[in-house]
Amino acid sequence: MTDTHRSALRYTADITAEDIDGLARFIARRIVLLREAAGTSGSEEDRVGEALSQTVAALTGSAREVLGALAERAAEAGAASAAQPGAQAAPEEGEDAGRVVEELMVRLSRLWRYLLTAAGAWSHLPDYDVARWRLDGHLDAEHEARDRWLATGGAW
Repeated sequence: MTDTHRSALRYTADITAEDIDGLARFIARRIVLLREAAGTSGSEEDRVGEALSQTVAALTGSAREVLGALAERAAEAGAASAAQPGAQAAPEEGEDAGRVVEELMVRLSRLWRYLLTAAGAWSHLPDYDVARWRLDGHLDAEHEARDRWLATGGAW
C-alpha cells in the first residue's frame, strides 16, 4: 500500500504533518522487514531496527512540535491582525516574531533532512514519494533568489 502522492514540495513551509507521518510510516514498514529478516530477538539487525525506530519516533515528534509552534505563530499573527485591522506591530515585535519563525523553519528543515536520511537507503522503492520526500535544499532556493534580487534593488 502506497501513501497518497501529492504535488512536489517547493518550500520548507510546504512540509505538512501528513508528509512527516507518511515518511515515518514508510520507514516503519522497512524497519519491520529488517527486523523480521533478522529472525532472532536481540540480533544486530534487531537492535539496529529498534534504534532506528526510536530515532524516527523522536524526529517525527520533534518535527510535529515545530509544525505546531509554527501554526501557533500563524494563529497569533492572524488574531492580532483581526483585532486591530490596519495596525502594524512595532518594528521590534515584527523582527522578533520573524526571527522566531525563521528559527523554527530552520529546525523543521533540519528534522526533515534527518528523516530523509533515515529513509535514504530505500528511496529507490516504488512507494517512496520522490516528489514529496526529497531533500529540501531546493525548497527555499526561490526565496533566496528573491532576496538576492531585492537586495540589488530590482523589483521581483
